[in-house]
Amino acid sequence: MNQRNVKWIGGLAAVGLLARVASAGVADTPLPTFSASSPPGCAAGCASLAVYYAVGAIKNNGLETDFVCTNTTTSVQNIALEVFDETGALRNAIATIGQFLNVAAGATVTVGTGGTAILHEDQSLTLGPGGNNLQQLRNGSARILSTSKSISCTALLVDKFHIIQDPAVGTQAAPTIANLPLIKLP
Repeated sequence: MNQRNVKWIGGLAAVGLLARVASAGVADTPLPTFSASSPPGCAAGCASLAVYYAVGAIKNNGLETDFVCTNTTTSVQNIALEVFDETGALRNAIATIGQFLNVAAGATVTVGTGGTAILHEDQSLTLGPGGNNLQQLRNGSARILSTSKSISCTALLVDKFHIIQDPAVGTQAAPTIANLPLIKLP
């Protein structure tokens, strides 16, 4: 093989490596499996389905993002949340934090990027290493996973410090709460 061919093949290998490194984020990170068996017919290591995407997940400057999901099916389901930082890096592994196994029909679960004073979170995520390596999401994204596409969810950006207070009792600032649109996947 001559030197020109070696350079050409080396260049193709570099392009392939860059393409592999560049793939990240909610759309092309492989879907995880749930860590235990649960819904009927779901063996250990049950596959997850991507149900929703969220763009604009935040854990920064006193704002947290809460994801509230209800199992609207007639049988138990698994539900999970994965968050990605602004670099597209996955920041939690559902095997560690962010999954709910055996969610009963009609039950609602809430997972947040952190705890808030105004809402109840069943779980609060601790971000793992990678991406920006900070305990924050600036312009992050998320995906909600389940064993069924028939779950209903909403997401909220929430001020983590303030609560709604009777004006007769005190003068604490009202909390900021805003809807974060979710994109339902087919």
